[in-house]
Amino acid sequence: MEIWFLIPVKRLERAKSRLAAVLPRRARIRLTWLLTQRTLQVVTRVPEVHPLVISADLRVLALARSMGMDAYFDRWEDLNRALTAARRYAVRHGAGGIGVLPIDLPRVTPEAIQALLQAGFPDRGLVLVPDQRAQGTNALLLRPPEALPFRFGPGSLEAFQAEARARGLPVRLFHHEALTFDLDTEADWAAWRARADRKKL
Repeated sequence: MEIWFLIPVKRLERAKSRLAAVLPRRARIRLTWLLTQRTLQVVTRVPEVHPLVISADLRVLALARSMGMDAYFDRWEDLNRALTAARRYAVRHGAGGIGVLPIDLPRVTPEAIQALLQAGFPDRGLVLVPDQRAQGTNALLLRPPEALPFRFGPGSLEAFQAEARARGLPVRLFHHEALTFDLDTEADWAAWRARADRKKL
């Protein structure tokens, strides 16, 4: 059955607030827009997945539709609730598995997404991609699609694992360089800029 990837995107004006000390508002909006464009372009090169973009930003939804993707409007006061609502939509339309892929993974590639798919369980299980601090969750793959509730937020990696253990759901950690780095904090921004500067040398 088809695997749907949920791609949540905040309103551009509200995104990347944790970078406010190093980037002005307009720069954060532009960064979020560029990350969104890049992520969607990467996902279009992975025919094994069915992307569903979730946002309250009409520009983001229009971009998704222009690329032939499904778009789901949600005001997104809470990420887990937004993902849950979008997952119900995906299941109603035939999703046999669910992936979650944020847009703040600037190194993501089609090959990395395909590697995540290959790491997935054939029938029942949860694959988690830890962040570089091994505390958060940068991406996941779940079968069946409603096997457990979403637990994104501080300490989500352990929260997801505990939820899986409580439900007797097999769980696997998947480490991939292109998925582990997320552009979220000031330290992440400094590391990303340093890497970009090294590439110019």
